[in-house]
Amino acid sequence: MNKEWFILLLTIIATGTASQDNIPATNCQNYGKRRPALDAPVYSPGTENLSSEKCGLWDGDGDMPWTVIISIENPRWHKAVYWIPDDLISRESYGLLITESAILFFRNKTIARNIENYRLYAGPCDSASNEGNCKLGRGLLNQKVQSIHDDRYSKLVVWKIEKVTLTQHLKPICLWNRNNLQDSSFDSYVFTQTDRKLKNTTLWNHQECFRDRNISLFNCQKMHLLMCTNFELSGVFLIMKDSNRYYVRATRTRMDADGVLEKEIILWADILNGIKTFVAKSADVTLLPPIPKLAAKIEFGAGESFEGCGKVVWERRRGRQRRNDVPIVNLHHGKNAPIEENPWHVSLTINLPTTEPLFDICGGTLVSKRVIVTAAHCMFNHTGSQYETEWLEITLGMYQIGETTENGCQFVQAASVAIHPDYDNDRKDWQHDLALIILKENSIHLSDRVKPACLWNSDYDFDKIAGQDGKVSGFGLTANYSQATILQKAFLRIASHNECFFSNKNFFSKYLRPTQNFCAGFPHNGTNVCAGDSGGGLLIANANGNSISDKRFYLRGVVSFVAERKKESSLVFRGRIFTPLKDRNETIIV
Repeated sequence: MNKEWFILLLTIIATGTASQDNIPATNCQNYGKRRPALDAPVYSPGTENLSSEKCGLWDGDGDMPWTVIISIENPRWHKAVYWIPDDLISRESYGLLITESAILFFRNKTIARNIENYRLYAGPCDSASNEGNCKLGRGLLNQKVQSIHDDRYSKLVVWKIEKVTLTQHLKPICLWNRNNLQDSSFDSYVFTQTDRKLKNTTLWNHQECFRDRNISLFNCQKMHLLMCTNFELSGVFLIMKDSNRYYVRATRTRMDADGVLEKEIILWADILNGIKTFVAKSADVTLLPPIPKLAAKIEFGAGESFEGCGKVVWERRRGRQRRNDVPIVNLHHGKNAPIEENPWHVSLTINLPTTEPLFDICGGTLVSKRVIVTAAHCMFNHTGSQYETEWLEITLGMYQIGETTENGCQFVQAASVAIHPDYDNDRKDWQHDLALIILKENSIHLSDRVKPACLWNSDYDFDKIAGQDGKVSGFGLTANYSQATILQKAFLRIASHNECFFSNKNFFSKYLRPTQNFCAGFPHNGTNVCAGDSGGGLLIANANGNSISDKRFYLRGVVSFVAERKKESSLVFRGRIFTPLKDRNETIIV
């Protein structure tokens, strides 16, 4: 076959394939529809919610301090495999430093997969460096690549590297921290690979972007997730500026199947679509989990989960005269708690068959004549084995440990246990850390010292309880880490999810799950719960009338876990409990 005919045949086949792959944008399912709203991510500490401290600061003079050159030793084999325009063939690609230990860059077809083929250049070139260790004014980084995350749709690659030393000429750019509806309020730029510059660009709405254009089937399917700007051949990152900070906003999408670029426009993959994955694969960045839609309000008929629940006896301090010589010990700055003011508190003891009993290992909250709400982890020993039901002994109405003859103190055995079906004790992440202890019928009698708390039946908007005080009680360890002998109580302020996250971002980014749990406590004065208080309830008082006798206490959370740092942690309560009034496997957000 004649060589010229062979080349012509290949060209016709390639052209035919491309034309079949491109369709009018108006035929796409999401044409004309608004992009879905995406929430602003919550990153690391500080009032500015920045992904990295001092990120994005640049006066516009000289090279951008977050620019990284990824040099490929021998990219020629790519041209033999892929059809790529000559002006896009390069031995370099460009990335952005997003933390001290992570690089974000755009993967195109000139990028090799083998790590040994890369050399990284960033920051200023040392004056003592020879030409081989310096490229285009950038210094060679000797950091090793520890891991690679590759997102094939957005073409983003995240490299974890050994931590670099930040300087005036080497600092990270910020990850976007607004929602996707504010884009028109900020200056927009395209980062170009050819000259490593920022060029002003204009964002187009979907109607302007896709009118009278053909796009690939791939981009047609992703239309509702795409952003759009005017065309810039070598543009790979969409950057936005707010005041004097620069943010990564989006990355260029993949090319069409045959390597031909969309004409006159650039389609961008919104970084917010994959921000959770990118942060998880990066280093030094934490992310507050998104806050899901709240559940509907639970109706208990007449408004009470149990008739007469949540009321306390205010005219008497407790069953006996208080002794003046009893020191006020601490539930971390708590105080002695008259049992008539906490008649729903339960103490859990494990009567092991072969060893001494484990007294008061956890607390709980009575919510009916037969049901106690506690933490699921209280039902397991240190080896991960669940305690037998017959080993569980419940004490109600107890004010002082050891005085088992107290008037009104009741001891009962558990009949069964129901653990949240999604709880996994092996994970040690305390998600769904909830359990019900079911008592035998007619095993308790209600009195001033033993009565149920109400299940939460008010508005479920968490913002409406943030800042309020919740009451906790228990026999857990006190400020000097000794066992409390008298029931303790404390009022803890409920923190917003953001405040909780910022108080210890490394800890709570792993364990805080809005609507599953929330924080309460005083991180700076040490008022908190401690070992032995797990499973106890956090209760909020709602006054349904004008007099104090109308006040009722409602169970809003269950003590689950606390950060290990003693004076800088916020207490985390579970945000869900089982309801004994419905199917056992159904949960109620309280």
